Amino acid sequence: MPFMTWRDEYSVHHATLDFDHQMLINIINQLFDAMAEKQGHEVVGRTIESLERYVQVHFAREEKVMRECNYPDFGPHAEGHREIERTVADIRSLWERAPEEVNCAEVMRFLKTWLVNHILKTDMKYAPYVEHEGRLPEVVE
Repeated sequence: MPFMTWRDEYSVHHATLDFDHQMLINIINQLFDAMAEKQGHEVVGRTIESLERYVQVHFAREEKVMRECNYPDFGPHAEGHREIERTVADIRSLWERAPEEVNCAEVMRFLKTWLVNHILKTDMKYAPYVEHEGRLPEVVE
């Protein structure tokens, strides 16, 4: 059974961003497996690097979509992205320097909590703007 599973309730109704969220879940599952199976310093390190890169790619895409739909809380949302980027970079850096100091269970708990909360609480705030992007407004009589 995977560490994390995609659920329909995570959908922000934007195919690319939903795909990104699914990819993040997949990478987190790969990291969980690599750590749980003690696959070695290199394998875990590469998986953390993949997570770090995909977080950056996803955030860039998400921020582009939010700008395009004039999402009013763009600034605070983007700052939250910077915080996560720094945290994931710190995890990677610590793993490279002193993997024995990394509490794997704590890292996995953090990543799961962060992603689920980010999608369900933070990202859902922009979902109505994205859902209506490109549609004509309804006529009110």
